[in-house]
Amino acid sequence: MSFFFITVRSIRRLVFMLALFLVNSVCAAETQPASRSITDNKLTIVRGIGNYPPLEMIKNGRLTGLHIDMIRHVAYQLGIDLEFVSLPWGRAIKHLSSGKADAISYFGYTKEREQFAYFHKDNILSNTRWVFLALEERQHEFTFDRTLLGLENLIIGVQHGYSHGKYFDDMKHLKRDVVLNEFDLELMLKRKRHDLSMMSYQEFLGFKARGDFKGIVALSPAIDTDPQYIAFSRAKSDEESLKNLSELFAKELKHFKNSEDYVELLEKYDFYSYK
Repeated sequence: MSFFFITVRSIRRLVFMLALFLVNSVCAAETQPASRSITDNKLTIVRGIGNYPPLEMIKNGRLTGLHIDMIRHVAYQLGIDLEFVSLPWGRAIKHLSSGKADAISYFGYTKEREQFAYFHKDNILSNTRWVFLALEERQHEFTFDRTLLGLENLIIGVQHGYSHGKYFDDMKHLKRDVVLNEFDLELMLKRKRHDLSMMSYQEFLGFKARGDFKGIVALSPAIDTDPQYIAFSRAKSDEESLKNLSELFAKELKHFKNSEDYVELLEKYDFYSYK
C-alpha cells in the first residue's frame, strides 16, 4: 500500500487547472494547446525596472511592495508559480504586446494598450493620483485648476512610455518634454530646464522617503486619478486561456480585497499615507 501526501497548494493548483479547463471548454469546442506558462502553472509578469515604493521595489535584494504582494497572494491561491521580469519600461510593454510575457504589473489603461492587453475591472492593483512637481522655491509661481489653462508656455517633464491618465494625455495644448526615468525628472527640475514634472503622488512620496527629490514639492490640486492594473497579454498563442485566467485572477483579487489580510497589507506598507 502506498500513501500520497497532498498539500493545500496542490489542491489549489488542481482546482485552478480544473476551473481553467472548464471555462475554456465553455468558450470554445476546440482550443489550441496551452503555452508553457499555463501548462506549467507559471505566469511570467514583466514590470518596470525601477523602484517605485511602496508599490514595487527591491528591498534587501528582493522584489517586494504592495502590488507584488497582492499578485503573489492571488497566484498562491490559484496555485500558480510566478516569474517577475524587470525591464526598462518600453521593453516591458513590448514583451507584453509581442506575447513574450503573460502579464504586466502597474499598467494604466489606454485605448491603444487595450489592443494588446486584457484589462479587467477587478484586476486593479491601486489607484494613482497624478500631481505636478515643482522646485520648492518656485511653487508660488504656479496657479492652476483642473482645466490647466494658462500653462501653455511651461515645459512639463514626463517619463517615456508612461500614460499619465486619459485626462492629461489628451491635453494637446501643453508642452511636454520626455525623459527616460524619474532621476531625469528630478535633474531637469533642479536645472530649471523643466518648469513642472508629472508624477504619481504615491511614487513621489516613496522617492522622498528614500532621500530623493530634495527641494521638490507636489502641487495642488491633483490633476487626475486613474487605476493601475495587472493586465494580461492578448498576443500569446493561447490568448483565450489568458483571457480566462484574467477573469479567474480578478475574481480572487476581488475576494482578497474584502479580507483582513488585505487591510493588514495596506498597513504593512503604510499605504494610507500615500492616498
